[in-house]
Amino acid sequence: LLYLVPSCDEPRSDIMEYLGIYGYNLDLVKDLAELEGALSSDSRRLVLLDACVMESIKGSQQDLKKIKDKFQDTLSFMFFSQRDDFDTRLAAVRAGGEAFFAFPPDMVRVMDKIDALLHRKEQVPYHILIVDDDPEQVSYNALLLQQAGMITSVALDPRQVVKILVEAKPELILMDMYMPGCDGTELAAIIRQQAAFVGVPIVFLSVESDMEKQIEAIRLGGDDFLMKPIREEHLIASIVNRAERTRSMRYLMERDSLTGLLNHTNLKEQLTRELMRSQRTESEFCFAMIDVDHFKKVNDSYGHLTGDNVLKGLAKLLRERLRVTDIIGRYGGEEFGVVLLNTSLENAWKIMDEIRINFSQIRQLADMQEFFVTFSCGIASCSDFKSTGAINEAADKALYSAKEGGRNKVTVARGK
Repeated sequence: LLYLVPSCDEPRSDIMEYLGIYGYNLDLVKDLAELEGALSSDSRRLVLLDACVMESIKGSQQDLKKIKDKFQDTLSFMFFSQRDDFDTRLAAVRAGGEAFFAFPPDMVRVMDKIDALLHRKEQVPYHILIVDDDPEQVSYNALLLQQAGMITSVALDPRQVVKILVEAKPELILMDMYMPGCDGTELAAIIRQQAAFVGVPIVFLSVESDMEKQIEAIRLGGDDFLMKPIREEHLIASIVNRAERTRSMRYLMERDSLTGLLNHTNLKEQLTRELMRSQRTESEFCFAMIDVDHFKKVNDSYGHLTGDNVLKGLAKLLRERLRVTDIIGRYGGEEFGVVLLNTSLENAWKIMDEIRINFSQIRQLADMQEFFVTFSCGIASCSDFKSTGAINEAADKALYSAKEGGRNKVTVARGK
């Protein structure tokens, strides 16, 4: 992030403080020449500007637009302003602005917009499972899909498929019809017997030209049938379209609609999966339970919409401050759960306590009123509690202890 502050002005300390809490570093630049010199077409940058810049620096509106046109999709401008009128907004648009916030800004909305602008070009590659007993055909299809930006897993033996489905969670299965020991339609029927895999599309890719057999394959669990030989762009388009729909449906089924975090059911499933993995690999992880303090009072005082913003702000803070590999979910209401992988109890406490401090410093806003919110947290380690129920209960008891101890603190559960 870059923050354009003319030498005659002072940077907004509240904006810098808030973005710092969420882990963003702001580089200050004092004029347009320095701004242009700090930009690169190789990386995406977001520039924050006060709308008064267009008054402080002569000709800056046209110059900003030229800079924006030069770097195109790798550069975005976000304006802040003391004035919220048509002319000010129009000037920001003409300067290439893609976002505009009047002071005091709703920082939850600001952070959402920063995420959208910085990460809009980024997308996790689709994961495709290729099932075929022909190594040469597998290699060809895997290379083709990888060159199209996808990740592939491969099963030469149909008996490997269920294990790969559990561990890799692919968004689509590309399957041959005829394999020794178990043909494609039989394997599709086995997959469809298991509720966890009912929604994963199965696309048959085969030389089979008999329409009746193609229909039978779809009846037994397939979603589409593609005939060999097939044009590369046709194969890629068919897979991408179905994988995209699968990802969208999976997101809706697995995620909490308010925060975008895992929902209660999937958080518990992930906790169970990680417990099994830790026992197999002898690795350690911790489970943290979080509860927003006096959340009912927030809803009663400022309304449920403000309460929702508090929860979304906490969810965003957790995503920003934790690792990509950590698992975050909304347990229910104002409660959240976090699985901290490969983390000792001592380090888990340090991590969650730092987040607790950060959250307590965020200025919440409702009808031009500022207020602060805190949370309490309880943590348990898989080294001390060996079942999903046990570690969940231990973290919950530690959370209750934090609440009883005055709230706004992190407490750990000790094993016997």
